[in-house]
Parts: sequence; C-alpha cells; structure tokens
Amino acid sequence: MAKTSLTVRGARFSIWPYLLVAPAVLVVGAILGYPIFRLFELSFQKYGIEEIIFGAAQYIGFENFATIFADEEFYQVLSRTLVFTVYAVTVSVVLGAILAHALLRMSKPLQIVVNSVLVIVWAMPQLVGISIWRWMFSYDFSVITGSIQALGFDISNVNWFENPIIGFGIIGLVVIWGAIPFITISLYAGLTQVPKEYVEAAELDGATRFQVFRNIYLPLLLPIYVILISLSIIWDFQVFAHIWVMLEFRPDPEYYTLAVYAFQTSFGISEYGRGAAIAVVMVVILLAATFYYLRRMIKESK
Repeated sequence: MAKTSLTVRGARFSIWPYLLVAPAVLVVGAILGYPIFRLFELSFQKYGIEEIIFGAAQYIGFENFATIFADEEFYQVLSRTLVFTVYAVTVSVVLGAILAHALLRMSKPLQIVVNSVLVIVWAMPQLVGISIWRWMFSYDFSVITGSIQALGFDISNVNWFENPIIGFGIIGLVVIWGAIPFITISLYAGLTQVPKEYVEAAELDGATRFQVFRNIYLPLLLPIYVILISLSIIWDFQVFAHIWVMLEFRPDPEYYTLAVYAFQTSFGISEYGRGAAIAVVMVVILLAATFYYLRRMIKESK
C-alpha cells in the first residue's frame, strides 16, 4: 500500500488533504492565472488597433507605466479613487456595525423582518439596483426631486450629477446601500457568539454602551472587522458599474476612477497596453492594502 503520509522534522502529516484540494486549486489557478498573466503581458506591450489588425504586438518595457506616471490626470484619478474608497468603506462599515448592534437588541419578529429586507437587498442583481437608483435621481422623473417639491421647495429638473462632489456622494450611497447587508449580517453573526456574561458583567460595573463596544465587542470581533474592511476596500476601490450606469454610460473625466480610467484608456482611445498598465497599478495597490490588513489580523490573533 502506497504511503499517504510524510515525516518532516519529526512531525507526521497526511498528504491526502492536499491531493483532494489539488484539482480545485489547479482549476482556479488556470481560470484566474491566465487572465492575470495576460494583463501583465499587455502592460509591457504597445497594443492598439493596428496591433489587433496585424497581430504584431511590440514589447516596449516600462514605457506604458512611464507614460501614466508622467500624466497629471493619473494622479487626479488616483486621489479621487482613494477619497471615494475611504468614504464608501468608512460609512458602510460604520452603518453596518450600528445596524448589527441594533439587530442584537431587537425583538425576534423585528429581527426576521430586518434580516429579510437585508437579504432581499443583498440578493438583488447589481445592475437592477443601480438602475433603480438612477431612476430615483434622473433629470426628468426624479423621485427625490419630486419628494423635495412635495415638502414645499421650488425645484424642478435638477441635474444631481452636475457637481462631481454631490454626484460621487450619490454614487457612494448606492455602493453603501449594496454593501451594508453583507457587513451587517456578518457582524451580527459574530455578535451572537460573544458570551453574554462578559457584556452583563461590564454593564453591572456601570460601563456605557460605547465602553462595552470598545472593550468587549471590538477586540473579540477584530478579525471579522479586518476581513470586512479588506473586502470593502477591494470592492469599492474598483467600482465601475455604479459610475458607468448612474452616468448613463458616458461619465465625464471628473468622474473617472481608476477602473473607469483604465476602461476608457483601453476601449475609448484603443490604448490597450496603457489600460492594462493602469489595471496592474490597481492590482498592486489592492494587494498592498490586503497584505496590510491580513498582517494586522494575523498579528492580532497571536
């Protein structure tokens, strides 16, 4: 019978778990690995309409990266993306935490109702949800404008996206609305596992709700917060569909984030190599942020 275990430095471990997951790892690696490899390859090429027609891509080294790093617009787009990400992640995590703690104190029937609403929002297809929000803030048939008029304010046919600050605020609300269900349900699941004896003892000692959160809930749920913040950063940093659909598929340069900028560079002016370089920069930034938060989580778990 063939050996199914190995001895390394005096410790024995079975190779069966690795053999069982190997097919899945290989499939995932093949599906995800080739696109990532192709993205990095394109970022070092001059690849446009001419190269597509004649099939003769030219390797130009780091020229695409030098071009985008020398472009002032790139830094404007990067700073805009970072500010938008901080706004969306902060508000969604804070509101999700508040709602999760509120769920903990609700009656059972009300918990069922709120959780049902959260699941419905979470299950709604992204494009459907974005389209509903676009209709709510449309120029001609805005529900929001109509509601403000009903309150006695004389406004009509407001272009809510004329000012990029207001526009990004609205787009951020759409992102936050879609993110809150996942954050709330995840935190609520963690809160239910916190021993009630700790909370009751703290409250008997006169601790306020904020003190209970800071000294009991937050340390115990820190790994969950780290994971949720990491995922939120990844999702919100590369927001594309929300901007693209809310602005009716033709966003102005003032609304460019890195994802939109990469898309417009690739398919708007047919500079696919330069667009791939922008996407590579996005990947590197996200990997750095993810590594930082994972390192924090590992450090806190020790």
